[in-house]
Amino acid sequence: MKCVVLALSLCPAALAAQDSQLETPHQHGVGTLGITFSGAEFTLSLVVPGIDIIGFERPAANDDDRAMVAIAISDLSKPLELFIVPTEAGCFTASANVTLTSESSEETPETGEQTSTHSEFQADYAIQCQDMEALDTIEFAYFDRFESTDKLKVQVELAGLMHKFDVTRATPLLDMSGLQ
Repeated sequence: MKCVVLALSLCPAALAAQDSQLETPHQHGVGTLGITFSGAEFTLSLVVPGIDIIGFERPAANDDDRAMVAIAISDLSKPLELFIVPTEAGCFTASANVTLTSESSEETPETGEQTSTHSEFQADYAIQCQDMEALDTIEFAYFDRFESTDKLKVQVELAGLMHKFDVTRATPLLDMSGLQ
């Protein structure tokens, strides 16, 4: 198995993406998002198939592919533009760590070609807020930015309790007012 990792970190102390991701089988159009609240901060851990973000799963083969990957990493490095919180909460991004991993599963002995490839974007964010009580919703502009995405399986950890939601393109709002 061959693995290639491309990464952009806006904060050297950001958590390693692979260590904190939710496990999920590969399904196009569907990603996972873990949200954990702690004090005046919350973290987000996003995992989404590469094809949903950049339109292909193979390793970047040319300058156009590399440009699409760079744009995607740049866009994914702005979590508060993808996951919009109420301005009253006074939130800002403390760290963002985005990687694109690519795995090739089998090599054909005759040609040496890979028979299947899987890539996924993994992102970890730390968001700090001045007023956590004002953080009662998250709007998912993520679906507007990445048109091939259909659903995020969201797991929220708050006050030691886990809550699960499916946030979709059709219903791009997570209402957390009942959780606090």
